[in-house]
Amino acid sequence: MTNIVIKMAQNQNSDSPIVRWLKANQNSPSFQGALRKLLSFACAEWFLKGSGTVVPPEQALSWVVSANLPQFPLGQWLEDQDHLDEIAGFCESVKTLPLPEGLERELPKVLDLRGVVCPRNSARSRLVMAGLPEGYHMTIYLDEGSPIENVPGSLVADGHIVEKRVKKEGFWELTVVKHSTSV
Repeated sequence: MTNIVIKMAQNQNSDSPIVRWLKANQNSPSFQGALRKLLSFACAEWFLKGSGTVVPPEQALSWVVSANLPQFPLGQWLEDQDHLDEIAGFCESVKTLPLPEGLERELPKVLDLRGVVCPRNSARSRLVMAGLPEGYHMTIYLDEGSPIENVPGSLVADGHIVEKRVKKEGFWELTVVKHSTSV
C-alpha cells in the first residue's frame, strides 16, 4: 500500500516545488549533498508527524536507512540519480504516511549490509554512523572480501573506533563506537 501512496504522490505532485527543484538541480556538482539534506529533513518531518518526536535531520535519515525498510530503501535511492521520482514521492508523502512500526523504537543496534556492494556499503555505514550520538555502539554485518577490507577503514578515517571484528558463518560482525567530537 505504501508504494501506491508514493506513486499517487508522484503523479499528484509532478509539478511540485520538490520535483521542480530536483529536475533543475540534478546536474549541479553539489546535488548529491543537497539530495541527502532533502531526505534528512523529510525523515525528520516523518518522525515529528508520526510520533511527535523531534529528531535531528541527520539522525532521522540514519534511523530510516538503518531500519532497512523494503518500501523505503533510502540508502539505495541515494546511490544514484535513477530514483529521483521515488525521492520526490517520498518527500511529498511523509506528510501523511504513518510512521512504520520498525521506526517506532530506540536507536538501531544493528546495520545489516550483507549483500550491499562496495563502495555503497561504506557510504551507508558512514551515513548511519553520522546520525548516532557520541559513544554509541553499532553492530555492522558485512560480507567477506572487499566489504570487510574497506568499510572498517572508512569508519576509522571518520574517527570511529572499530572495537571488534568477529568472523561468523559467511559474514563478519563489526562492533563500532561512534567517535567523540571532542577528540
